[in-house]
Amino acid sequence: MQNNEVKFNSNINVLGGFPDYANMVRYVVDKINDVPDTDFSFRTEKSVKRFIAGIHQDVILFKNQKHQDIIIDAFSSENLLIDQKLLVLFWHLCVNNRLFAIITEDYFMKSVYSGRVTLRPEEILSLLYELRRQYPDELKWSDTTLKITASKYLTMLKKLGLATGKQIKKIRYPTIGDEVFVILVRLALVVYPDDPSEQNPLFKFSFLEQDSLLNRLKAIKFTPYWNITQLGNNIKIELHHE
Repeated sequence: MQNNEVKFNSNINVLGGFPDYANMVRYVVDKINDVPDTDFSFRTEKSVKRFIAGIHQDVILFKNQKHQDIIIDAFSSENLLIDQKLLVLFWHLCVNNRLFAIITEDYFMKSVYSGRVTLRPEEILSLLYELRRQYPDELKWSDTTLKITASKYLTMLKKLGLATGKQIKKIRYPTIGDEVFVILVRLALVVYPDDPSEQNPLFKFSFLEQDSLLNRLKAIKFTPYWNITQLGNNIKIELHHE
């Protein structure tokens, strides 16, 4: 179900150009359910092929069957608003696209947790230059390509509902409601089963400070979904019905 992992690919540049992420979500559901292909209206057949290839490489990609079930259930849910589905897509991309995850962790989430308001492409470009220096054999991209990646990353955040504005983006803080929080926890534990604690890698992208995350995880209203036990300084989360 999962392809061989590629540390870096250029799909940020591809998916950043996809015009409507609601259509992307619909396409993924249709493809998994063997519904005839969603119609895309783009200027050229080449654009269609590039977008579909990017979606298949980074969105129709799952660690296991449970991962797929969670994503498809969320994307097809009639109870979730599109902003909530796009938040699930954001977490899914953090799992599947290594470069997207690194930029998100090292730049976007640090900006979120420090209370910053604006996001600038030149700051992302600086991070990309450093990554190219660290991984010269894997990130053999020109300055021009890196500049496009920095810009397209911010465009992706805007299309995911996490930023507003044009050249200089402003952070749009999402509301992590109970239903989408349950999806996050389930997703974290089925994707990273060896980290069933508040230290799970996906929780870095939760938009919740550590104390807030712990309080949410321990809330009585979530006991139908998981058990919490204390293990030294950490907790252990055990999902029900998984």
